[in-house]
Amino acid sequence: MNYLKLSLLFALFITACANQSTTPKMFNSIDPKLNEMAKQLRTRVETTVGGASLDNTKVPEDKLVARKILWTEGAISKGIIINQNFENRNINAPDWDFLIIAWNQNVKTASKGHPFWQQYLLRKVKLEKIEQKIDSLLKESLIILATVKESDLGYE
Repeated sequence: MNYLKLSLLFALFITACANQSTTPKMFNSIDPKLNEMAKQLRTRVETTVGGASLDNTKVPEDKLVARKILWTEGAISKGIIINQNFENRNINAPDWDFLIIAWNQNVKTASKGHPFWQQYLLRKVKLEKIEQKIDSLLKESLIILATVKESDLGYE
């Protein structure tokens, strides 16, 4: 009987471990700050990643990591994004971008999509730099995004 209980506990432990978040350790100090900001904005941190390619070869999904906080204020949707930049051609140690975006979800053309605006606060840096500056980057992001108006959105 004890063996059965032990086996059951072991199986539950393995299942629990498998279901744990696969959050990369690299975001351990960044995620709590992103989650707090997302909570203040009444949204959540997204971790979905679109496709990426390097030398016309698709980057494997297990190598793709990103963080996004997306929300809407009036007619303008806004976002703070931390994503990989593979321009250094290193699939195992990509550089990183920290950018802010805004777009009008209600306006769309077939050929151009939604009018948008974007600004890189950091581009092609090591993740450690984002980690070191995350508090000021988040604060600056909110200040800048608060000033974006519909007239700032375009198709370039």
